Amino acid sequence: MDEINVGEIVYATITVKDTENKEREMKKVVFSRCWECNYPKLDKENYKRFLTQNGLCTSKGVVIECEVIGMNILSRTGFKNRAKGFTSAKQNEQIRDALTGAYV
Repeated sequence: MDEINVGEIVYATITVKDTENKEREMKKVVFSRCWECNYPKLDKENYKRFLTQNGLCTSKGVVIECEVIGMNILSRTGFKNRAKGFTSAKQNEQIRDALTGAYV
């Protein structure tokens, strides 16, 4: 199993074992490891979107928690941006001409 760093985004083939002890293989998926999680366990709290997009939910829509047992990394694409803040927006101070619409 290939190692993945915290916050890294990879393109990989992943083998998981769900709570019913079924092994499932997801081929050519984009996976990113969360900052604070219990990797290799994929819990509902951190990986809900990834699990539902890859069909790891019951017929009623309940997400199944899994554990990664095998990972073959095809390519490493980079890291997530940890900063969650936004830059402040500033109103444009330029004035437009009423006739032409050009800035004065």
